[in-house]
Amino acid sequence: MAFRFEDWMINHYLQQGYVVFRGVVPPSLCDDLRREIDKARDMAHAINPQAQRLQPVAKYEGQIDQKPFQDYCDLPALRDAIDRLLGPDFTTGQRSMMGIFVEPRDQPWTIGWHRDGVVEVPLEAQDEELRLAMDEFWHDLRGWNQVNCAIYADSCTWYVPGSHLRSRDLPGEKQYNTDKEINTRIAAMSPAEAERKCLDLCHRFPGAVQMHLGPGDYMLYRQLAWHNGNYTPWARRGTIHDGAFYTKPLPPAIAKWQETKKAAVARMNARQAVPVTV
Repeated sequence: MAFRFEDWMINHYLQQGYVVFRGVVPPSLCDDLRREIDKARDMAHAINPQAQRLQPVAKYEGQIDQKPFQDYCDLPALRDAIDRLLGPDFTTGQRSMMGIFVEPRDQPWTIGWHRDGVVEVPLEAQDEELRLAMDEFWHDLRGWNQVNCAIYADSCTWYVPGSHLRSRDLPGEKQYNTDKEINTRIAAMSPAEAERKCLDLCHRFPGAVQMHLGPGDYMLYRQLAWHNGNYTPWARRGTIHDGAFYTKPLPPAIAKWQETKKAAVARMNARQAVPVTV
């Protein structure tokens, strides 16, 4: 049955932070995309056996046929769905930014729980000035709309529904995607041990839900929510990683967010450099 947008999807996206357009990519286009994604998988693993993405797609023009990816960006059903969900001033894909997610070649892996946008800011740098800046953009739909579009069936993404509504973390919510100690321990395990450890880290996170996408399913989600990716070499993956991008000038709070984060880290470093007097 062909995909059809329904009004409940709007409330679901606003309340839960994600929505799935089931089967929006037609089978014929999935076939075309799979041929190119299989090339991308080999290319990524030639660079690094544990590589889980090749990005951006446009960089590999001449090695990967760009037409199926542009056809995906131009899908009328997808264009209509994004128009109705977010408005007409959003793209449905940019090959200059689009990536291809693939499975690691040798060892199970988890990227680690995180929130995009604030991931580079240590907790100790999140002072009141930064938090006020976060609150300015947090609920603005003109930013932070991320996409995983499964071309092969994909159950790698884990998500905490509703966590996009709050910029403050709850007890038990902890970012660890930059924790080198955890990464080192997983890399040293046997494949079965690593698989169990990675899955345990997914299950233990408060409110975590595993997302199951079939071929042609398009998941749009607020990347400010807690999310994680969990992968095994024996589960083939070929997922377009993309976004729905606002095409007009962004509001100042979003446009200047990179500079805001740098300033917060600088304030943290200055505080830590002040000698303690007794």
